Amino acid sequence: MRESGSGNWLDLRELAAADFPGITREKGAELAQAAAVCLQSQGHEPGVTLVVRGHFDNAYALTWPPVSPQARRTWNDPEETTEDGAVGLAALLAWREIGWPVILRSWKGSGFDYWLGDRETGQVSPAERAATAALRSLLRDDNLIVRGRLEVSGIRAGGDAAIRQRVRDKLRQISQGDVWPLPGFVLIVEFSHPLAEVSAV
Repeated sequence: MRESGSGNWLDLRELAAADFPGITREKGAELAQAAAVCLQSQGHEPGVTLVVRGHFDNAYALTWPPVSPQARRTWNDPEETTEDGAVGLAALLAWREIGWPVILRSWKGSGFDYWLGDRETGQVSPAERAATAALRSLLRDDNLIVRGRLEVSGIRAGGDAAIRQRVRDKLRQISQGDVWPLPGFVLIVEFSHPLAEVSAV
């Protein structure tokens, strides 16, 4: 286990306590639990360092809720657990690193997983205004503004070659769904190191 010396903490329990417009606290608790199961399956304990690289360069000491035998039995599908765990970490990192929380789940065929945004601050670009207007019936909140797109993928254990290939695949995917000229981010979470690779389009 690598201990973080930065004093920069990321607590997965924030997913169940913070106000993410596009993630309920109940869903947040599930995502946090999935991420915790993934991390502990790789031999990590709270305090391990998550390295963020690519578009951002940072490091966080991770902490998470305890993982019980019941939680491990609940999250016994490795693929589902890895993907949901990656979403949990990605949601926190998007908020911390990009500055936008998840505001809306996207849909199959859109090319990405989540819409990112924030509350209106008076600075809204034409592209943001167009995307927000198109999604208004789904947002159901006059103050939420769409700012960008997020595609997430998880790898339980893989080397740099696997991470680079996943990044290439996901960059192609998110580019195909580029309906509005909004920033797009691909965030790959790898749990064995652990690390998060962030790319922007």
